[in-house]
This record gives sequence, structure tokens and C-alpha cells, in this order.
Amino acid sequence: MRHTICFFTLMAGIFLLGCDDKGTKVEQTGTTSSKSGTVSTGTPSSKHSGWWCTEHGIPESECLMCLHSEEDLKKKGDWCDKHDYCKSQCFGCDPKLKARYATQYKEKYGKDAPEPEDNPPGKNPDKK
Repeated sequence: MRHTICFFTLMAGIFLLGCDDKGTKVEQTGTTSSKSGTVSTGTPSSKHSGWWCTEHGIPESECLMCLHSEEDLKKKGDWCDKHDYCKSQCFGCDPKLKARYATQYKEKYGKDAPEPEDNPPGKNPDKK
């Protein structure tokens, strides 16, 4: 009888552990799904999927290159012809901007910001 009680207690414990949905499935967007909703894992895994725009090196919500078309930016007078980029966020024209955004990234993630894929001075035609 004592073995039967131990067996059922063990099976109940295994059953309860096996049915616990902790949301461990990580999706391609850098989030974890669970019954309670979606939780950010802290680092975006693809362009435009999180807080940071890896393409331009700016928080996604502030990235004018992603939010507006080149034509719109030119109409507003916010275009750098030298670097073919949004003037108010052009790292080639104002290197202090890169440092400012990199600081924001470091404060949020605790590590250095990745190099932007498409923001001067990388696009700078004068750079050799």
C-alpha cells in the first residue's frame, strides 16, 4: 500500500510539472509566448521587430528613415544630399548623434550598440 501511495504522488508531481506552460518557445521576433501574453526577451532578432533599428542605429520609434519616405523627408527639408540620408539623424554630419543613440542602447541593454548597417559615415562618399 505504501508503494502505491508513493507511486501516485510521484506521478502527480510529474503530471503537474509536464503541464506547466512557462512560455519557453522563442519566436523569430525575439519574444516569448505564454498564456498571459507576449514578453520581450530583451534583444530584437530581426529588423523592425523590437526597440532598436539595427539598420540605422536608432530606436525604432524615432527612426525617421523607417517612419518616412525619402520624398517626405526632402519635402520637410530634412535631407542630407551629401550623405543621401535624413539630415537630423545623419551620423556623418553629426557624429554626436551616434554617441547619443549608442548611450541609449547601452542604458537599455547593458552592452555596446551594434554598428548601424546603413547610416553614415559608412555611406559617406568622402570616406576612403
